[in-house]
Amino acid sequence: MWQQPKTNWQAGDFFNIEDYNRIKGNLNEIRSQALLLWPDFEFEEMGSDKTYEDYGFYADEINRFEVNVEHICSGTYPFPVGERQTFYDNQSFIDWKELNRIEAASRLIYSNIQSRYSGRKTLSLILNGGAF
Repeated sequence: MWQQPKTNWQAGDFFNIEDYNRIKGNLNEIRSQALLLWPDFEFEEMGSDKTYEDYGFYADEINRFEVNVEHICSGTYPFPVGERQTFYDNQSFIDWKELNRIEAASRLIYSNIQSRYSGRKTLSLILNGGAF
């Protein structure tokens, strides 16, 4: 289910489980919606939601967010969404600027997919509904 992205990250903000699950869930929802209109495209599984019992966040999990934004753009609209970052274990963690980039990209892609889905032209006729 789509959740409104947080696009006003600031330097002092903390990244928590709700943020992780929202971003992951939104990317999964975007993919689900995109597959209604486009052929299947590459997408990396991001696993199940995190809980407070999970240890923390890992670089490869955040890197999947980064790569999936690229995969979605490649499979749908080729929007310019900024430069993809790569994170490594025991080095700098994702910062507020990158979180803003990912969440703004998600919002842009989702709204465009929804616009395309809502704006589809349909014929209003009934087949096999009577004499022709």
